Amino acid sequence: MNADIPYLRCWVRLPHVAARPGLEEAYAFAIQSHPGRALAFHVMLKSGAHYRGVPIHALALRPEAPARPLHHCMLWDCFTFRPIVHCFRYLQDHEAVCYTRGGAVHGTYLFTVDWLPDADGPGFTHRPEQNKCAHVMALDDGNLAALPTNRIAWRDGYFIGSNPNPRAKGYVVQDQIWQAEDCSLFDASTDDNYIYEDER
Repeated sequence: MNADIPYLRCWVRLPHVAARPGLEEAYAFAIQSHPGRALAFHVMLKSGAHYRGVPIHALALRPEAPARPLHHCMLWDCFTFRPIVHCFRYLQDHEAVCYTRGGAVHGTYLFTVDWLPDADGPGFTHRPEQNKCAHVMALDDGNLAALPTNRIAWRDGYFIGSNPNPRAKGYVVQDQIWQAEDCSLFDASTDDNYIYEDER
């Protein structure tokens, strides 16, 4: 249920961990995934306290960041107990427009959370139209968001430009499973040559 992330300096909104208002400086260093729950973080507070299960909307990247409701920071809950974290080099520090439930906000890529299927069943992770990753983005307003690929429009000064518009292109959700071993096209060869011929 846990996975390391690149260390992230942040502030924790104290009502999530204490019976008082305010913020405390911290480092987020891992994520925690429970199916049907929001993405949560392990944090080391400045006091020396280690908290786990701190929800994404309880973290701020700047102490003056305005609080956002959880449903503005994530669209989908975690899928399984088996998260994996990856930093795509191509996306590292890439700027984007993030389409949250609270509107479009500019942000910068941090890392990606994806989910392996749990041992007790494949669930949504095996359905191409349901499977989603979560790109964790540093929003320009000082908050974090974890959004699927179809809620982010990437920007750059060379290849895409500063005003992306993928909505105008008519893209649709991928819903087909592709398999190279299609029995209607060929059968496994019985030829024992090193470079064998397909039997059709």
